[in-house]
Amino acid sequence: MTVALLGGDLLIASRITAAAERAGVLLTRVDDPTALPPASHVRLLLVDWGDRAADWGERIVGWCAAAPESARPRVLLFGPHADLGAHAAARAAGLGPMLARSKLVVDLDSLVRHPWPLGLGEPQ
Repeated sequence: MTVALLGGDLLIASRITAAAERAGVLLTRVDDPTALPPASHVRLLLVDWGDRAADWGERIVGWCAAAPESARPRVLLFGPHADLGAHAAARAAGLGPMLARSKLVVDLDSLVRHPWPLGLGEPQ
């Protein structure tokens, strides 16, 4: 299983890298959605939504949709808990809710080992 991280925050990236190593999963880190591996090869995409560019939502939705439905990755956004604009932008992009970074860190080991079911948004 591959976990991909989209974003440039080195502190959170180091925590995600450590969780991936503990879980024995491969982590791919990129700074731009165009550099993501094929969606069908990724089980979980973690997106630092606080570090996003304007077109990330559209690119992520398109990237995910390019995989067969049975092989689509789980997309999980995270960012600053107080950034209400970022939360609204995530929903408007069709990517579902955004987790606070603090919540991501608490649940990181579990999320990396057992991502929610396939697709965008909430667990099914």
